Amino acid sequence: MQRGFLKTKKAKRRVAKAVDSESSRGPPPKKSKDKDYKGERIDATSRVEFADFGSIDPHKLPKSVQEQVDNDESCVGYGKNRIIFRCWPRDPNGQAIKPSPLRGKEAGNGLDLWGATLYDFYHVRRLPNVPNYITNSTGSRLAKWMRQVGELTAKDELYWADKEEDPREIPVADIGELIRCSDMRVRLGIYDQYSTRKEVREKAKSGFSGSSYIAEITDEGNPVAPVGDQDDNIGINQKEEAVQAANQDVEGDKTTTVQLNEATQAGEAGETLPEKCADQPTDEPAVPLPSIDSPFHPDHYPSPHPFIPCAHDRRPVLQQRIPLHLLPKKLYVHDPWNKLSIDESDADHETPWLSKVANRRVVRTYSLSLAPEGKEAALKAQKLAEIAEDEATQKGGLMHIFPSNKEGPTEEPLIEIILPPRPRRRTQLEEAHLYLAPRAVGSGNHSVVHSVEWELPRDLFMDARICKTCVELDARRQIQKLKDDGKWEELLKNPVGKPEETPEAGPVLVTGTESSQTSGSKRTVGHVTIEEHQLPEVTASFISPDDELLDRPSGENSADAPAPTSGGDPPANSSSDSAQTNDAKTDVEMDAVDGQGLEPGAKVEQDEVPDVEMKVDEIQDSEKPSALAPGVDKGKCKEEPEQDHGDEEQADSEEESEGEESEEEQSEEEIFTVEPPRVVRIASYSGPALRIHTSVKWRSPWDSCGHDGSGSGTVPRTATVIVVAKLSIEHDHHLAREANNYQSFPDHFFQHWNGYNVMPPLHDPVPVGALCPQFYGYYTPDDPTDGTSRPNYLSPILLLEYCGTEIDPDELCIDDKQECASLVFRFHHAGWLHESFAARNILWQQGKPTEWPIQRPYSTKSFRLIDFGRSRKLDSSLTRATEEDTALRLLHLLHHAC
Repeated sequence: MQRGFLKTKKAKRRVAKAVDSESSRGPPPKKSKDKDYKGERIDATSRVEFADFGSIDPHKLPKSVQEQVDNDESCVGYGKNRIIFRCWPRDPNGQAIKPSPLRGKEAGNGLDLWGATLYDFYHVRRLPNVPNYITNSTGSRLAKWMRQVGELTAKDELYWADKEEDPREIPVADIGELIRCSDMRVRLGIYDQYSTRKEVREKAKSGFSGSSYIAEITDEGNPVAPVGDQDDNIGINQKEEAVQAANQDVEGDKTTTVQLNEATQAGEAGETLPEKCADQPTDEPAVPLPSIDSPFHPDHYPSPHPFIPCAHDRRPVLQQRIPLHLLPKKLYVHDPWNKLSIDESDADHETPWLSKVANRRVVRTYSLSLAPEGKEAALKAQKLAEIAEDEATQKGGLMHIFPSNKEGPTEEPLIEIILPPRPRRRTQLEEAHLYLAPRAVGSGNHSVVHSVEWELPRDLFMDARICKTCVELDARRQIQKLKDDGKWEELLKNPVGKPEETPEAGPVLVTGTESSQTSGSKRTVGHVTIEEHQLPEVTASFISPDDELLDRPSGENSADAPAPTSGGDPPANSSSDSAQTNDAKTDVEMDAVDGQGLEPGAKVEQDEVPDVEMKVDEIQDSEKPSALAPGVDKGKCKEEPEQDHGDEEQADSEEESEGEESEEEQSEEEIFTVEPPRVVRIASYSGPALRIHTSVKWRSPWDSCGHDGSGSGTVPRTATVIVVAKLSIEHDHHLAREANNYQSFPDHFFQHWNGYNVMPPLHDPVPVGALCPQFYGYYTPDDPTDGTSRPNYLSPILLLEYCGTEIDPDELCIDDKQECASLVFRFHHAGWLHESFAARNILWQQGKPTEWPIQRPYSTKSFRLIDFGRSRKLDSSLTRATEEDTALRLLHLLHHAC
């Protein structure tokens, strides 16, 4: 060790790092030199395209920067987790950056300051020699400008900008998968105490256990909010009393199979309707019994379905966008508490739902009401969807079963399975049912908001599926039948060039002119080839944040910016020698693939030429049929090359020792391993293929073969989700205007995008989530008189996505305040004025809709802007400035900060 080394900044940082116990994530293994295995220093222009900085969280500030931000109260970023911390190095003789039409990457909102990560935003000097003339920009935009003027000195930044992820819309958590998870809980009996079937409830009551993880039982007359407001302190005795009360209240009642409406109730054996129900007014509205083809027919509800509406908060929350043409045209609203009349609603919230509907079975019919532009957009979208379905359902898919997972010739052919065309998806929806909870979750000057359960056809959220396991078993049966009939060997020896494309043609071996034959055999054989691609190590370097960010020489890297330093890409079609790989990962990427839904990277090369060549690359771990070749194990084959870890550790020790004795040890640069070297093995097949037409059919979302763990007929043809219904007081027109505004909003208001925006007048990045709730339709009553001779007011219904509760500005951190302010700034940028910006009109929820519910408690908050009854097109910069100042004052930002 060189004398005086312990006094250097690098040694002090190492000591601090060794004693730092607060770091939740340590750095990856350190390398002493940014050299490749040949000892040659890698230039920034030769870096690999596959570099994945998995060891760096690009959505968090570097630790050193975060510590500086947290500890320096005078710092502009005090209390923040999102700031611009990188600087783009300039050539001292470079040109001045002037206003330019060049634009970088942009999300759907059209804002020009977009970056995929926090590392993609920069401070840059407009004049290279003027330190304080600085502007904020993005890597993609700066890279375009620098290349246009020929200023290429910032090689690391240019490389990073080239590798930046493109803007893309991020889908929310799949509601179909959430419904399947709910179905699993139903099969476990978790919701049996909420069943409308008496025998199911009694069985659940007799088997009730306080230590069970069964869902919380709450008094059905006191429903809970859809998320997070459930009382966890309800005692076991209270829960048993609630179940007992529900059973007693409906002891003589029939079980409802269409969610408790009078016309569709079906009686249980030995039960009769209570006498008090016989005295109901004959003019109460009711829905007619649906046809047997309707998913709402009573016969389509297997036990323990249906469940008592609004009895628990475990229903999936719908956050997925539904196109206008798929909104239900008719809505049957179940309203036992008469909440639709607003002023005349029943305040008795203690009576359970089953007892309430025994006295009052009110089912009102509403129709979808769209604005003229909404109707036009819905009609156009429906026609396009029908055309797309006509094309998609004409052709069947392909599924391949690989013959072997070992390299070399094989007498077993590739199995090519012809799948039938998939069924048509819905292009319109006729009806749905809505169940209003008795308690409101919010209210305003002109409206009341209720949590509701929305029952929709299940195939609106889930597509028909074909079971790959069933397809493989069917292929095995067909092959075994050929062997039993003595046709297998004959089939393999007599391939055909152009087979018939009909299922009646039966199995046929398809081969080409390039196929070969084994010696002494007339059987046509194929060949499996496995190519190895060695992917070199990827490293990253960091510069100490102690250096001045703005006054560095232009050739240096920007602060804390990772700079990959590995070699180039392997050739796309070359096979590299199996060479020395330190901690290498070796994968054999070879398995069956679905020709209709190919896995990422999978490639099946097939033309009308009968010879089949198949390549499978980067197949992800998923359910795939196994190889049919005898004696071959199922699944993916993995080979790990033998490593001499002792020599490797000794070599690393020698390199580190040499580095400590060199003058470069005094440098502020440290090299970290980001991606270890690995070897990817790509399998390809050429030769004959056995073409089989499967007899397996596509299954509807409510039908199952059992291979997914569920039985056939265990779920109804409908699915129930949580949304909110906004109702208005009489003679108020805000709700209709708000519905029209939702239909006029641009698409990006409802979309979640990756990355961040810098939204002026703010200076820090903010996430690009959806701006407003999803719109699920505006419905008006078919008969405002309620089907009776008595005049009555029935509120229209605006269905929206549940987005949480209103914010408290004093409890938000600076990042959250800026994200809330960015909502109204984005609203203005799109040409709209809110006209009612207040804390009550900004909602927050824990986690992001794009995350799975299990991840959200550990995630950040997300925010939405609501209440657009007064919103209008922006027509004056003065009104815009006034509303922006109101937002800054409310959230204590910029010049209104405390």
